[in-house]
Amino acid sequence: MSELRAEVLEYIDLLPDSKLEALRPILRLLTNDTPIVETNLTDEEKEIIRAGRIEYKAGGYIPLDEL
Repeated sequence: MSELRAEVLEYIDLLPDSKLEALRPILRLLTNDTPIVETNLTDEEKEIIRAGRIEYKAGGYIPLDEL
C-alpha cells in the first residue's frame, strides 16, 4: 500500500459516518472514469445553481474545514 493511500485511510478511519456521507459523491466521481454531466436540468434546478453561485461569490458558504 502506498504511503498516500495509507494516510488517506487513516483520515477516513477518524471520520464519523455523518462526515463520510459528505465524501461519498466525491469518491464516486473520482473513481468513475466517465464524467457525469447533467444536461437535462429543470428550470428550478438551474435557478438553484444560479442562486448558489451568487451566494458563493458573496462568501455565503461553509469552508470544508468547518464541516
